Amino acid sequence: MIRDTSITIEEAAQLVKCSYHTIHRAIKRGDLPAYKPGKTVLIMESDLNEWFQSTRIRTVKVGRPRRCLQIQKR
Repeated sequence: MIRDTSITIEEAAQLVKCSYHTIHRAIKRGDLPAYKPGKTVLIMESDLNEWFQSTRIRTVKVGRPRRCLQIQKR
């Protein structure tokens, strides 16, 4: 078995510099795997890293600007 460090939601939020609620929401949606051996929810650091990498914003290809609509006066 590969050793991996488990961390709490609070620790995960501090590591990726986001709120507790963002991590909790990702767990509820099923985007971030978590384990609850007792009362504490634990996240594996490798799972957190994978989730964090998956939230990366992709660069957007810039196309031609839209035509400006000219309003005619009546």
